[in-house]
Amino acid sequence: MVEISILLYVHNCGSFLKDSLDSLINQSFQDFEIFCIDDDSDDNSLEILREYSKNHARIRYISINHFGFSKAMNQVMTSTEAKYIYIMKPSVCLKFNSLEILFKQAEKTNADMIFTDINYQYDTLYYNKSDSLNQIQQNINKNIFDYKDLNDLLFAIDPSLENKFYRLDFIKKHGIKFFDGLIYPEYSFFYNSLLLANKVSFLNEFLFEYIKPFEFLKKDEIKIENIFKEYNLILNMFRKLGEFDNYKNNFLELKLSFFLREYSRIPEDYQEYFFNILKSDLIGEFLSDEFEDTSLEFLSKFNRKLFEQIIISDNIYEFKLLRKNLFMTMEFNKIIDRKAFLKSIGKVMD
Repeated sequence: MVEISILLYVHNCGSFLKDSLDSLINQSFQDFEIFCIDDDSDDNSLEILREYSKNHARIRYISINHFGFSKAMNQVMTSTEAKYIYIMKPSVCLKFNSLEILFKQAEKTNADMIFTDINYQYDTLYYNKSDSLNQIQQNINKNIFDYKDLNDLLFAIDPSLENKFYRLDFIKKHGIKFFDGLIYPEYSFFYNSLLLANKVSFLNEFLFEYIKPFEFLKKDEIKIENIFKEYNLILNMFRKLGEFDNYKNNFLELKLSFFLREYSRIPEDYQEYFFNILKSDLIGEFLSDEFEDTSLEFLSKFNRKLFEQIIISDNIYEFKLLRKNLFMTMEFNKIIDRKAFLKSIGKVMD
């Protein structure tokens, strides 16, 4: 039995799949297997898997038709017998010693799950991971903790898939799985795991590089609606544990963060549809009995302004104008501050 099973979902990623596989093959830690699932790719992804599996015994692959990420991962997780699993996207590359570092940390701490920092090469606007992990490091002075130790910092952790490492018997014991029909099924998978884990550990360092943005593979309205389905799944996980009231002030922040992240990626033709769904959903939630004592004061300054802009805009055109004006004002203030700083330097130099 190998120590680590790496599960790699593949769909039309031939342009960067080799980079990802090479980063695995060249790891300093070698006691692992790579299980690739090609889901009806129509580019050269399957050919690449055939080539690599011939040359590297630890790589196995299967080809399926329209199975979807969630079903594929759930099936493979039940069949593998490794001690740990790393579920990977083909757009991620690992540093040469990432698996070694993760394995040693897992063995040292006996953690159910580990999360780390990640470097998003293509984007610096929304993914400043170091800030959130620095906060966790400053506020939690122990190697092992659970979600209760995190308090509000629970929502500062990026829920993405690529920087998480799990103990497989923990996943199987609790029946944790990916839900089908979601745009980002890893979000609910992460929160479910975090809420059920007794031992969580983290490493405040970059072990992975995300070299390609996650693309909107299904650009239809049903999938767009499922962004909110995922959000509601997460809320129900907190309700099930009796933790909803303790964290409900964070949920509005979470929803707005979801919106901001997806709004920038959704094709323009669907942005108005997405905006209208969100506005209706926000109004209904904010006025509901569950959220009656929730205050906007708990929102970050940025998300509070975002909430206001969504509510007062009658349509997507007005919303875009308000967003544009906000960013222009922010840039203008930066210029003013810079000029004031230069002026103060000039006085000192005089």
